[in-house]
Amino acid sequence: MIIAASINWSPPARAEAPFPLTLKGHGGPVRAITVSKDFKEAATASFDYGIILWALDGDKAHIRHRLFGHNAAVNDVAFVPGRTEVVSVSDDGSFAIWDSATGTLKAKIEDTADKVLDVAVSPDGKHAAAARWDGSARLYDLTAQEEAHRLEDHRGAVNAVAFSNDGSTVFTGAYDGIIRAFDTENGSPLPPVYNFGWGINVLLPLADGKRIAFGALDGTVATVDLKGENFREIAKFERPVLALALSPDGRTIAAGNGGGFIHLFDTDSLESKRDAAGSFGPIWGLAFTGNDDALYHVGLDNFASWHDLSANGGFQPIQGKFPRQFQVQEAGSPGELEFNRKCSICHTLTPDGGNRAGPTLYNVFGREAGTLPGYDYSEALIRSSIVWNTQTIGELFDKGPDIVVPGTKMPVQRLKSIEKRDELLDFLREATAPSNKRKKANAKGGDVQ
Repeated sequence: MIIAASINWSPPARAEAPFPLTLKGHGGPVRAITVSKDFKEAATASFDYGIILWALDGDKAHIRHRLFGHNAAVNDVAFVPGRTEVVSVSDDGSFAIWDSATGTLKAKIEDTADKVLDVAVSPDGKHAAAARWDGSARLYDLTAQEEAHRLEDHRGAVNAVAFSNDGSTVFTGAYDGIIRAFDTENGSPLPPVYNFGWGINVLLPLADGKRIAFGALDGTVATVDLKGENFREIAKFERPVLALALSPDGRTIAAGNGGGFIHLFDTDSLESKRDAAGSFGPIWGLAFTGNDDALYHVGLDNFASWHDLSANGGFQPIQGKFPRQFQVQEAGSPGELEFNRKCSICHTLTPDGGNRAGPTLYNVFGREAGTLPGYDYSEALIRSSIVWNTQTIGELFDKGPDIVVPGTKMPVQRLKSIEKRDELLDFLREATAPSNKRKKANAKGGDVQ
């Protein structure tokens, strides 16, 4: 693959200046991105349990607010039309409404622990829909801040939700391969739109109000009309389709797949317009920044990347690196390798490394659980009387954090091998110790407490 070494910037339509090449601020992979209609704001959702609201100012980005309140990875976020609000959904099973002006949590509706993967907002800003892995979707009244209807009938995880252009209909797509429709006002089921067979990952109603595009588990991108007729396959990729986006003028469909490629298609002819490599890894989210071929994409990197496919034939340097720390195959020691694979996506080791999905582990041995300033701990951990040491940290990998601290938001990372556990603990004792303690421990050949 040949990728151009320079970028020939071309300002997106309706924008006064190029957009920031990257939006950096998260501590883990970015699961989703959305851009406001005036292209002046963006919101990103991350594996680090947080959301960032961005002010886009020419070629610079400023963090307006960091939103923390979910207890697991945040999978999607959306602006609410006509309101200073955003909504989000998470692996913890919750749906949240945020005040985007102040960065405060207005409401958090908790449900079962099943993952919630996708959220959509009606054009009038009155309703939101969320796709859940318990085989249903939820329809929320944003004014009352409560669940309005439960949308069921799928056999398997619901991966995608979308509203019709007039807001009267909610569409759902699921692992069972079916696109279903429901009445927004009363939640009653309407005739199913289409049975594709392969799992539906993403849905995208088109601007003509007559068709819906979808991306599937088998790599298909296709359209079908709302009567379930006139099926058209747009493309078939080797990897699943994980993201779709529509340009503001409705003339271009963008698709991102599990192989890290971005593809653009004309919505009328459904013919390919442009394609490019976007990332080392899956494309989880796409958001246009104008009516041309420029857009943000997100995936395994801890930042969003801006890509102008109209420049240099679509070839631009991929901003991420491979392998990422959690993908390495070799390290300085067996314990370091276990840390990289099991822990590095959630934790840093240095005082200036910052917090990710979990707090920095710097100086963790001897620290009382739930006490590090600047990290949003679960109540379960705050109320615990745990002091982190070789024994208590080891129990996390032997029994699992869900057993050691019931109610914690720490993900389960058990180690079946006692040898690997001990190698990891040896590495952590050394790598997390302040320099003076580290030197003393090395001199004595002992533990750092």
